[in-house]
Parts: sequence; structure tokens; C-alpha cells
Amino acid sequence: MKHRLLLALSTAALMTVPSLASAQDDAGWYVRGNVGYGTHTDIDLTGDLVGDVESEGNIAGSVGVGYDFGNNWRLEGDLAQLWTDLGAISQLPNTSAKLETKTAFINAIYDFSEFGRWEPYIGAGLGLVRGNTTLTAHDFPSASLGTAGVQNVSNPACVGAVACSFKDGDTGLGWQLLAGLGYQISDSLTWDTHYRYTNSNNLDFVGTKAPSLGSTSAAAATMENVGAHAVMTGFRYKFGQTGTKMVKVPLPAAPRSYTCWDGSSVLNAANCPAEPRPQMQCWDGTMVEDVAQCPTRETFTCPDGTLVYDQNECVATRSLQTIGDLCGADRMEIIYYEFNKARSAETQNTINRILDIGEFCNVDSVLVTGHTDASGSAAYNLRLSERRAKDARDELVAEGVDAAKITSQGMGETQLFIPTADGVKEQLNRRTEVLIRLSTTGGTMMSN
Repeated sequence: MKHRLLLALSTAALMTVPSLASAQDDAGWYVRGNVGYGTHTDIDLTGDLVGDVESEGNIAGSVGVGYDFGNNWRLEGDLAQLWTDLGAISQLPNTSAKLETKTAFINAIYDFSEFGRWEPYIGAGLGLVRGNTTLTAHDFPSASLGTAGVQNVSNPACVGAVACSFKDGDTGLGWQLLAGLGYQISDSLTWDTHYRYTNSNNLDFVGTKAPSLGSTSAAAATMENVGAHAVMTGFRYKFGQTGTKMVKVPLPAAPRSYTCWDGSSVLNAANCPAEPRPQMQCWDGTMVEDVAQCPTRETFTCPDGTLVYDQNECVATRSLQTIGDLCGADRMEIIYYEFNKARSAETQNTINRILDIGEFCNVDSVLVTGHTDASGSAAYNLRLSERRAKDARDELVAEGVDAAKITSQGMGETQLFIPTADGVKEQLNRRTEVLIRLSTTGGTMMSN
């Protein structure tokens, strides 16, 4: 009954294979044959025959018919056979055991196809295991059964009897695990080597025992947890494939181009045209490549010891009219940044220069606006400009400016001071503008 059930399931599974397969060029049916070496695991005997046996190794064989879906998966019907001599039962004299297992499984197998012609694979199967055994245990060597005194002796392996004999078979459900390696000789032929472990749990056998000389009765024995290990090699042939296996060879990557500062593309960054040094604006409006090249600005020491660029800025010499004019106008300061930097060495000095006015005028508000040049993406430049504005805002707050009066924003590359093409670096466009809106004299813009 179990054989018929397995045959029906195998036939149904293999007949549905083509309909389950996706449209793959290398899908198709195949046959397989393998031969190798196997051994049964250590087995315990229970029932009327008690003990344990250890298997010797012997030749193992397997054949299979399956379907390759062409998408790394295979489904196959598998038949295998292993016969071994189990030796003496519990190493007792006058005992012997032999076992032959025949298996019929449905295997699901997954091939790893990332190794060229080599294809490692793993798999698992379910099905039936048929075990045929010959078991004997007796206490009389070769003497006649009527030898005086023999009938009162019992064999330790044969429970309550002087002799046990089994020559029977049993079929049980089983499972197996596989791990193998294939080498594709051609599209059709694959050299296949694999290891498998098979397990069928328990097998029950019926035999006879002799409670005493001259009498017999039925006996039952069970082989518990029958398993087997085997390593086999052979070939797998796929139908409908022709020619030699084409191995994909990766094409060499195209040379990577490099984008220069001016937007041109070259294969080597060293071939880019020389990048002009950034121009910086001095205090007097002149443009230089290095701030150290700016003309020296004359300073004056006020009576209170402070240094100013204009003597009229000294507190002692300022007239009310001058201060009034100063407080009635907006004041703008600009902070410049190095390429791709959100902080500037000019920030602190510029903010301190701004705060000098706070002793004489009220400040209604401060607008801090960050800008970038056109190098980089618009989204990145927007975030960079916001960070530059935050740099100036944080310094204002650190120096005591009321945070509620400060508004900061980033404009990215949308308001270039010097118009340039997209991707061009320009020092004067990398800036933060600080606009102070002043009001009446006599106040302060500092927070408490």
C-alpha cells in the first residue's frame, strides 16, 4: 500500500513539473546515475532480539529521473540501494546481522549557479524505505540439538530462548538530506558528486524463536532509528540540450570619466584645466586671490582704548547727528566660506564688528541668509546654505544677541552674486549675508 501511495505521488509530482516551470531556455528533463560507498548508522535491536549492531561499509548506488526548471530548482524521483554486513549482535558469539535498504524518494534540489561551470547544490527528499534483514542468534555452535545440557542455556540476545532467526522485510516512511557538487561538462552532461543522509526511523521484522530445544514460536524484532550515510559520484544527462555550455565572461568596464571644475569630462583628473584661484573682496572693494593681498587698512585708537577704522566711530568724537544717521540705516555684513565648508574663520570677527553698533542703536531684527556657488546638486547646496546661515546665527546668539530677533534662511545656488554656469566654483557666491535693521538711538540689541 505504501509503495502504491509513493508511486502515485511521484507520478503526479513529475507530471505537473512542466506546467510549474517558468519559461527558461535551459529547462528540461534529465536522468542521473551514481555509484559510491555507504554505511548504515549504528542500530539498536528491541523486542525478542535485543542488542546493538555496527555496520560495515559497502557499495551504494542511486538512479534518478527529474525535471530542471532552469531557475536553479530541480525536482526528481530517486531510487537508491545499500547492503551492509552488521556483524555480531552486541559482539556476542553465534550471532549475525545483515541489512539491505532500498529507498524511493521525491527530492527537491536547489543549484547555486554563481560559480561558472561548477554548481554546488543542496536538497531534501521524502519517500519510502524498504529494509530486508537476516538476523540470527543461538547458543549451540554446530552440535546436534539433542546434546545434553544445551536446552537449558539461553542466548543473551534472544530474550527467553536459545535461538532466534529472522529473514524478513518491512517498509516505512523516510526522509533524506543531500549536498553535492556538479561540474557542467556540456549543456547536456554534468558530472555529479554528492553526499546523502537517509533516515527511516523504525523497521519491524517477524521471525521465529526457540524457547527450548525442539520447540518454536513467533518472534518480533525492531530496528530503531535506521539511518545511512553515502557518498556517490556519477553523471547527470539533460535532454534537449545541444552544444557546449556557454560561460558568461564579464565585459571590461568602460573607462570612467572624471568631471572637471569647469564641467568638462576627462579620463584622468590630472588632465583637467588649471582651476583659477578664487577671488576675494577686500574691505575697500578690490578683488584679490588671497586675503593677505588686501591693502592695509588704517586703524585709530579711541580715547577709551578701542580700535576703529574711522576716527569718527570713537564714542567720544561721535556727534548725535552721526549716531542718528547710523541708527536710521540698515547695515549689511558678508561672511565668505571655503569650498564645501559650513563654517568660516571670518565669522567671529564679522559678528564682533556687527555688535559694535549695539551700544548706540536698537536693532529691530537680524536677517541671516546663506548662499552657495553652482558647484554640486541644488538639493545639497540648499542644505549647505542653511548650515552656513546657522553658523552666523549661532555666533550671534553666542555673543548675546536675542535669538527671537534673528531670522536665518538658506537660498542655495538660487541667488548667485556672480552669475556662472552650473557646476562652476566661485568664491564670491559662497557667502552668508547678515542684514541688521536698526532703529532709534540709545538702545541695545543684546539679550539679558
